Amino acid sequence: MKENSDNSFLPEEISISKLKLVLHALNSISECITITDMNENLLYVNKSFAATYGYNAEELVGKRIDIVRSDKNDPELIKQIHPSTIDEGWRGRLWNKRKNGSEFLIELYTTVARDENGIPVAHVGVARDLTDQLYAEEILRDTQDKFKNLFMNLKNAVYETTTDGIFVDLNPAGLELFGVKSLEELNNINAKQFYINEDERTKIMNLLEQNGYLKDYEINLKKSTGEVVTVLETSTVVRDRNGKIIAYRGILRDITDQKLNEGKLKQLIDRLEFVNNQLKISEEELKNTNASKDKFFSIIAHDLRSPFSSLLSFSEFLIEDIEELSKEDIKSFAEKIHESAKNVFTLLENLLQWSRVQSGKIPYQPSNFNISFKINQVISLLTNNATNKKIQIVNDVPSHAIVFADEDMVFSVIQNLLSNAIKFTNEGGTIVFRSLIKVSSIDISISDNGVGIKEEDLQKLFRIDAHHTTYGTKEEKGSGLGLILCKEMVERNRGKIFAESKVGEGTTFTFSLPKV
Repeated sequence: MKENSDNSFLPEEISISKLKLVLHALNSISECITITDMNENLLYVNKSFAATYGYNAEELVGKRIDIVRSDKNDPELIKQIHPSTIDEGWRGRLWNKRKNGSEFLIELYTTVARDENGIPVAHVGVARDLTDQLYAEEILRDTQDKFKNLFMNLKNAVYETTTDGIFVDLNPAGLELFGVKSLEELNNINAKQFYINEDERTKIMNLLEQNGYLKDYEINLKKSTGEVVTVLETSTVVRDRNGKIIAYRGILRDITDQKLNEGKLKQLIDRLEFVNNQLKISEEELKNTNASKDKFFSIIAHDLRSPFSSLLSFSEFLIEDIEELSKEDIKSFAEKIHESAKNVFTLLENLLQWSRVQSGKIPYQPSNFNISFKINQVISLLTNNATNKKIQIVNDVPSHAIVFADEDMVFSVIQNLLSNAIKFTNEGGTIVFRSLIKVSSIDISISDNGVGIKEEDLQKLFRIDAHHTTYGTKEEKGSGLGLILCKEMVERNRGKIFAESKVGEGTTFTFSLPKV
């Protein structure tokens, strides 16, 4: 060994250029490098050390290492550094201080440098400023605390399981959801047992494997007590570095009460809808009742008064002038009185039947009967009316047409429709009954080639609130009540009725009745 001008002891074979290379390398290191003699006097510091502590090298070299030590360190710990360094080296954390007096924590590693004879000649220290690391650790700790608090206090269940269903973790809300008392209890429980149907879990696992996640998937689960709960599951897969799925993590939101409230709300809405419909029905019934009342008073005030006026007028003429009238005049007056009496009788009969329908006093007694035969009965009854106007009536309904309905009601319907057809058919006209046999019903139509009905008046037929009466081809008067009776009786027999017409060409009324 020889002593160089910088008072360092170096092997003779190391050249100055090599020494400069070593120093350059040490100054390039970001860690703080120190070399101290055996008395802990600083022999060398690199640029990182000087910059970290706020000194330049000249201010440190020759000074004891204590210049950067903090009083916050445990003296017993400081005493251990020197012997430990000589023995096996020392590693640990110390509080150091900068030139400005600020203190900071370092991580220090020391080792001993020996000469060619193995005798310790210096200590080498490598230190790292832990300020940034400690700050990052503090942030990480805060973050971990936040997530831990969130995990522990979250009202929704948070879980992690292996692919086999073994619980890795479950928060308190999850324990409560599944009816489990502690995490230790989970060691003997597999997640599969909380599914009502194990196929449902398989379905969820398949969706997770395909998409990697699941959001707001509604499913029914059963608690350890057997109670069923409804949850919304949002979960994701956990993969290893090779992309293999090793676990599932998720959140379960209990919506049992929400579903129960939704069910109650739906029941309430259904109930309100039912009440609303009942109110509408009641409103319609009240409307029909008022219309019926108005119709009744209209008939009494107008339609019933008119034929009685004729009766009184013609009978008065007979009483006062019978001595002066010829037989032909008397016959004419008698015919007019008879016609008015017939109209009054028909009207009174319809009024009586209508009032019985309105009060529900007409019994509904359906049976199987031949509709063609019933049509023939009505034709026979009204033959004289048709003969007076030279009208031909044809029944093309086949004799095998059997319906299931109330026979008396159907008779009244046919009688009203045929009477109207005769009234509005010109002399020499034709009225034809036809049928259309369907799967479960039979349509009966009665067509005439009479005066017809205007399009706007067709809309008023069968309506109690729309008064519509016209005179027949021989000035026959009607009240419009007959068609309303027909509609109510047909509908009572589970059928429908409608009319088609063209002015000047005639009218067809069609009603349906159930088949046998």
